[in-house]
Amino acid sequence: MKPRVWGEEAKRFEGLSGDLKPRELMERAADMSQVPDAALLAVILKTGAEGVDVLTLARRLVDAFGSVKAVFSSDWRGIGRRIAAWNESHPDRPIKGMGRVKCMELAAAFEIGRRWSRMTPEEIRSLKVTDAGSAWQAFASVLDPADDKENLWALPLDNKNVPLCEPVRVARGTAATVPAYARDVFKEALRWGAVALVVAHNHPSGDPAPGASDLAFTERLAALAKIAGIRLLDHLVLGHGSFVSLRERSGDAIFL
Repeated sequence: MKPRVWGEEAKRFEGLSGDLKPRELMERAADMSQVPDAALLAVILKTGAEGVDVLTLARRLVDAFGSVKAVFSSDWRGIGRRIAAWNESHPDRPIKGMGRVKCMELAAAFEIGRRWSRMTPEEIRSLKVTDAGSAWQAFASVLDPADDKENLWALPLDNKNVPLCEPVRVARGTAATVPAYARDVFKEALRWGAVALVVAHNHPSGDPAPGASDLAFTERLAALAKIAGIRLLDHLVLGHGSFVSLRERSGDAIFL
């Protein structure tokens, strides 16, 4: 029986037999990009459970999180909690065989991938911050997707927009807010002799959409930047694998 595949996943199955097992799909694919997300996840899971083959298990896990990216961004405890919530609300499609050890194995594989993709301190200090995307690369090196608290970071830059150090954590708050004071951000900027600055904070929910308080804080930062004579290049809101640039969102109005 051919497995059911939806959306972009269906396109990746073109030319590949639905009767193949996940590892066989990898063997037959011309390159890894052709292998569906659920099949890659199934290879990591290795085995299914009673009454549930491994590919079905992988698809249910993706459904529980909404995307493979969301699974990838979770730690083993978060994976376990999401599975428990899914099984409670979907008793007809349970995720079986995913106990503590299995969740830890999955999270370990994802953590290796995250560490490989992070910039080293040396790479950060040689990065030229030309836009929000390049700033995101630096902040991604210190962002822990499993962190359930908001954090505020500053990235001090020299006159060529090259980081003087790794992103500095200025404050750590709760799951919903971080006690942020603009003066504390600029204390770090002055300590490093920064000419320019990028600020970022994370949303533990994974949704980087900024709120009214984020915009208000950015306005305070911009006002103090003018007084300090330090260029505020941007304020990023970080989610799970994504970000929002408040400079781009505000149309530069706040930063002028």
